[in-house]
Amino acid sequence: MSTEKPLVVRWASGRFSVFASILVAIVVAFACLFLTWGDAAGLVAGPKDDAPRRAERATSYSPAAAAERTPKETGRDRPAPAGDSSHSRLSHCLVSLVDEVQVPAQEPGVIISLDVHEGMQVTAGAVLGYVDDSQPRMQRRAALADHMAAREKAESDVDIRYAKAASKVAEAEYLKAVDAERKVTGAIGQVELNRLQLTWKRAQLEIEQAQLNQKLAGYTAQTKATEVDAADEAIARRQITAPIDGVVVELAQHVGEWVKPGDPVLRIMRMNRLRVEGFLNVSQHSPTGIAQRSVSVEIELAGGRRAQFPGKIVFVSPRDEAGGEYFVWAEVDNRKENDQWLLRPGANAEMTIDLR
Repeated sequence: MSTEKPLVVRWASGRFSVFASILVAIVVAFACLFLTWGDAAGLVAGPKDDAPRRAERATSYSPAAAAERTPKETGRDRPAPAGDSSHSRLSHCLVSLVDEVQVPAQEPGVIISLDVHEGMQVTAGAVLGYVDDSQPRMQRRAALADHMAAREKAESDVDIRYAKAASKVAEAEYLKAVDAERKVTGAIGQVELNRLQLTWKRAQLEIEQAQLNQKLAGYTAQTKATEVDAADEAIARRQITAPIDGVVVELAQHVGEWVKPGDPVLRIMRMNRLRVEGFLNVSQHSPTGIAQRSVSVEIELAGGRRAQFPGKIVFVSPRDEAGGEYFVWAEVDNRKENDQWLLRPGANAEMTIDLR
């Protein structure tokens, strides 16, 4: 009897051998990858490999190395020189703006004047331009005329004096008729006496009416004065004014262009006072002892020159960031040199906090 296996059995055995070889190769590859990754992560290392790594860690976290290292992140504090605990120095702090304002139009209309240009220094409250205000000015003139007329009427007592004089005449006529009727019965008649008495009474009521009209004229004058004030407000809302001291850095609209309420006309940046931002480590500096501390901000100018600016910490964040640090900023007074501001938003600066 022949011992040769059937063709199907031989084909299946061959395929199983190939599959087993592939599976073994995959397992070996994963084992090599695990060993390589474990060695890189420090999970698989013998006693001889761990000693240099521990020495390297000890060196990298020594106080001397930390003092020499430049912070990798903006505004992180670094230790003060040995023996000096009265100051904390933050490197690579960010200089930013305290105020930046987009000045909008408040009323619709055409810009008829804009006396400003980029780079111009402006003061708070200065009128920089106008939106067409011809209509509210005409309304103001009409309201002012009505107000003056009502005020004159309220201050005049002519009607009251006339009513009083007429009342005296009516009284005299009535009393004379009464006296004549008493002397000669039937000389005047009761009907005529009643008419004269009513005339006198009406004259007395006209005095009260004149006094009431004078009071109402006073109220009308107040109403017209309010209309004048409303017209003045409408005119003022068509003025484009600077809300802060600063420098005009952008003109979004020009003379002759139509604007709607809320459309930005120009942008102003406050430059005489800037913000310097940084981070402090909560384990080294308690937030309760940082607020309102004096600071000195230093920047490097062209040619290697350096300039210092005094200031004060005005904000301490109530939240700790990742790494146990918290955000602070100081406001410092800026100054000019050759009509240019020395401290500029976006620059890097070094801030020293006085902890005494």
